Amino acid sequence: MEQQIIPPSHITETVELTWGLERIVGGCRACGQAYLISKSWIGQICPHCINGRLEEQPAVVRQEPPELLILFQLNKARLQNIYTQFTRGLWLAPDDFNPNHLLQRAMPVFWPMWLVDSDVKGVWQAEMGFDYQVKSSVEAYQAGQWNTQQRIETRIRWETRIGTLERHYDNIAVPALEEHAKMSSLLGDYALEQAKTYQIEDLGNALIWLPDLSPENSWEIAQKAIQQAAGNECQKAAEAQHARNFSIQAEYSNQRWSQMLLPMIVSYYHGDDGKVYPVWINGQNGQIRGIRAASQRKGWIWAGVSSGIALALFIAGLLLTAIPPITVLGAILIVLAFCIGVFAIIPAVWPWQWNRKQR
Repeated sequence: MEQQIIPPSHITETVELTWGLERIVGGCRACGQAYLISKSWIGQICPHCINGRLEEQPAVVRQEPPELLILFQLNKARLQNIYTQFTRGLWLAPDDFNPNHLLQRAMPVFWPMWLVDSDVKGVWQAEMGFDYQVKSSVEAYQAGQWNTQQRIETRIRWETRIGTLERHYDNIAVPALEEHAKMSSLLGDYALEQAKTYQIEDLGNALIWLPDLSPENSWEIAQKAIQQAAGNECQKAAEAQHARNFSIQAEYSNQRWSQMLLPMIVSYYHGDDGKVYPVWINGQNGQIRGIRAASQRKGWIWAGVSSGIALALFIAGLLLTAIPPITVLGAILIVLAFCIGVFAIIPAVWPWQWNRKQR
């Protein structure tokens, strides 16, 4: 990693001199998140809360550009297919739950993670497990006689090991957003090994989500990640197949921080209940997440129409049963009215049940 230790944060409205970008800082008053955006994004909906609008404002911006990013791997045709599959098959869907609408509103966004380098020097202790095999014999009665069967069982021999460690670790990825866990849950895993060196032209017109966790606030998580990497190395050095209870008393020095940007695509649709529902896509592998909300309004309409038809058939059936030549037809209409009346309950109740499961 060639980054220098991060200088103090600066309050700025432009990053032209530091990131090499002709962008401004745009923020959302509704959720408090900030982005680096081109001026064309001013007034657009916030990709985080899908509620407020982006407006130009000062924000805390680190001076160094990102070190790594993962490219968007989804073209327009693939996005259209993903949205089509997502919206397909939903009964009583809102009118706005449409792949074309989702595609038109799609917002490319890079969201950040911190990358930290650190020198580590300390004393470690762990229990290392080594596989070994034990041969045993089992007597089994088969086909009228006793047979001896040989079995080989793999067991683990645990040994306590103590040692010293002096290493430099590069690019340990840790959260840069308070909602990192939520975003990871929505978007799934990224193939971080496919990250490439940051270049301005790779950003396109995407919004760049600014970190809301400082390196200082992320250091405890970074320490745990570094310790896990150290534990894996110690296990490998001991040529052990297993390890447990790893601990290290270490000193950390020469820490350097930079950013890695991960791609996602955010869109949204309007439900008939007046709510706005976000839809997220992992910009690398195409994983999509979001609530597929059914329309309660359409359910009531279907229920009302069905009830009206049932009532009309019932009245007609009653009238026809009074006419002897077509009494049977009247009875059939009454039975049909009853069936349609029962069906009318389904669209009235189903959207509520479906939406409850979606949440």
